[in-house]
Amino acid sequence: MYTMISALLVLAGVISGVRAAVPPPVPVPVPVPVGPPKGPTPPPAAAAGPIKYPALLAFGDSIIDTGNNNYIRTIVRANFPPYGRDFPGHKATGRFSDGRISVDFLAAALGVKENLPPYLRKDLTLDELKTGVSFASAGSGYDNATCRTMSALTMEQQLKMFLEYKAKVGTIPDKALYLMVWGSNDVIEHFTFGDPMSVEQYSDLMAQRAISFIQSLVSLGAKTIAVTGAPPVGCVPSQRILAGGIRRQCSPDRNQLALMFNNKVKQRMAALGPKLPGVKLIFIDLYAIFEDVIQRHEALGFKNAKDSCCGFVGLAVAVLCNFASPVCAEPDKYIFWDSYHPSTSAYKVIMDMVVEKYFKY
Repeated sequence: MYTMISALLVLAGVISGVRAAVPPPVPVPVPVPVGPPKGPTPPPAAAAGPIKYPALLAFGDSIIDTGNNNYIRTIVRANFPPYGRDFPGHKATGRFSDGRISVDFLAAALGVKENLPPYLRKDLTLDELKTGVSFASAGSGYDNATCRTMSALTMEQQLKMFLEYKAKVGTIPDKALYLMVWGSNDVIEHFTFGDPMSVEQYSDLMAQRAISFIQSLVSLGAKTIAVTGAPPVGCVPSQRILAGGIRRQCSPDRNQLALMFNNKVKQRMAALGPKLPGVKLIFIDLYAIFEDVIQRHEALGFKNAKDSCCGFVGLAVAVLCNFASPVCAEPDKYIFWDSYHPSTSAYKVIMDMVVEKYFKY
């Protein structure tokens, strides 16, 4: 039991964003009309909106795994109730939330499709494949040791699936968006299992692996790659059972590693970008965004930013959030669905903020 509970600690991950401040418009004097206008009336200027992409291809962990772990040998699954209770059709699909998750909302906002399917789902049509899939695996990380703990798909295995995908669909549009979401599980496992590497050394390893994966995608034709930083994973469930749900306590060490990795990968992406003509690299600061969501949760319409909606023990995630677990009355008012993953309502708010800051014209 201790091994399983310790292993489940690597299931971290959250995504977020901060709304860009928009200055008020400058008043413009309206001229007095002196006669009927000459020529056709020009159409009104279109409001700025999200950039449209023909396809979304996602690599990473449970934050963007839409069900791949259903098809591999692992205990890290979410294909049973109460997961999926608020998904269309009230079906548990393998998404670690009560409903749609980050990449579903991102795909919809960017005009790709309503939900992003997992690559390993057997009944996908060629048209569904062409507009994008998720290769992500819950429990995965930059460090292959992280993946071995939970029998999750490694970066290399996800890249191999992408090569298979390319062979199936043929040409991938140059304007397709590639998304990488890893890091949270590495941060938690580094401290949970007493990794001998220092924080400095481990953050270097993570950043090097991220840059290597970016270069691999570019070599395979990727033109637009977005990489998320690690969120504030220092706040994890305590092992105490408290009235009203699972409380969180923060670890400065975990936050330090997350921030160190974020700074390193952002700097290395900035240095790499100019060496890749025709390629756009986007760093998404999830740490700042999710921290903002937690701080302003009431203003954003949430009542609870500390407890998980599902479960009553110190670690309610995957098999420990199940049909026998108590579930809060209003999941849409909770930031967290289980011990680590946002509710579908929180995911919607978070991804709206990501789109507002990083994917507007």
